[in-house]
Amino acid sequence: MSDVIIIGGGPAGSATGCFLSMAGIDNVILEAANHPRPHVGESMVTSSTRVFEELDFLKVMEEEGFVKKYGASWHPPMRAKEFAIEFAEFPQPGINQDYTYHVSREKLDLLLLKHAEKKGSKICQGVQVKDVVFDENNFVKGVQAEVAGQQVFIPCKVVVDASGRRTLLGSKLKWKKNDPIFDQYAVHSWFKNVDRGHGKTEDFIHIYFLPQDKVRRGWIWQIPITEEITSMGVVAEKEVFRNSKSDPEAWFNEHVKSTPDVAKAMENAVRIRDFSTEGDYSYCMDKFVGNGFVLIGDAARFVDPIFSSGVSVALYTAKYAAERIKVAFEQNNFSEEILAPYETKVRGGVGVWYEFIRLYYKVLPLFTYFIQKKEYRIEVLRLLQGEVYDRGEVLVLKQMREFINNIENTEGHMFKQYLTDIPID
Repeated sequence: MSDVIIIGGGPAGSATGCFLSMAGIDNVILEAANHPRPHVGESMVTSSTRVFEELDFLKVMEEEGFVKKYGASWHPPMRAKEFAIEFAEFPQPGINQDYTYHVSREKLDLLLLKHAEKKGSKICQGVQVKDVVFDENNFVKGVQAEVAGQQVFIPCKVVVDASGRRTLLGSKLKWKKNDPIFDQYAVHSWFKNVDRGHGKTEDFIHIYFLPQDKVRRGWIWQIPITEEITSMGVVAEKEVFRNSKSDPEAWFNEHVKSTPDVAKAMENAVRIRDFSTEGDYSYCMDKFVGNGFVLIGDAARFVDPIFSSGVSVALYTAKYAAERIKVAFEQNNFSEEILAPYETKVRGGVGVWYEFIRLYYKVLPLFTYFIQKKEYRIEVLRLLQGEVYDRGEVLVLKQMREFINNIENTEGHMFKQYLTDIPID
């Protein structure tokens, strides 16, 4: 028996294990896979480094030599030009470096899991949790897991669902709701010999807008994973892929060729992995907590990955969940009421991410307008770096909404043709 069972050994689960161990709370991480496990490469936001520092993990990131990410660049669809931001423009409290990282998630996840073990978490890989078990008063009493082909009940006081997009508890409790607006679909792979350009933006994340005659809200990512390997992915509405009746490779190649800057970058590219696909990007649970359990990371909420928010959300939900679990143990009270402040904090922060993403998609080809405007630039940069928690009203989101309303309500406005079909009300 452990006091806390964490379902899943990704960044959210491992970070939770670290925080709980540092607080002296006994915990075990049950991970269905055996690490390293395949996973799409990832770019991170700078706010993640603050949590890595708290976990004493930042030095591991440096020692492992992950590609340093100093900023981001956006490319219009039909001309060779880029608009870039550098994180150094907006130093963040508690962060002593002007960069974050691009990572191979296979490597990062393994390192974080080992770090959790070093901090005191018990790690059990190859153990799949099949169910969370409740008592007659609707409090968690443990989990049912498959261990070496045998069904085993493991008791605990608290369950942390970090099962990722499997959403174990959310699915069991029928809390999962797919987002009614976002239905994005992605095809991606890893390549060698991608021309990333030259100069200071070479190792930035690059976002290329797709021509609107191809898709209404499509884009391509370019993420350096190592000095040689680059992750490339095409994202568009699922309907666009479905209507094309193409296989993933043909669909990917078609959109690469439609964007001159990407076509040039990919002229000599050699694919080193099979293509992977992702769909149903965005969803949310009705609730994030209950009696004796919390949902964190992708098991609670997943928003479109356009701004690389995934690892940041995983780390901050881990941090805030661990804080409330610590309170629960101090008071020997594991009720939903005790855990509820975690949900309030997380909904507020991830809600800012979601609103920013929704407005971004509404003005997709016009986003560079906000990057270039002095009155918006720093606040946009603040959001892009992951400063979304405990914000209250975010003025730049209000300004973006007013900008959109002005376009929509002005007859013959020159920008009206660039607005997408995303509702903002």
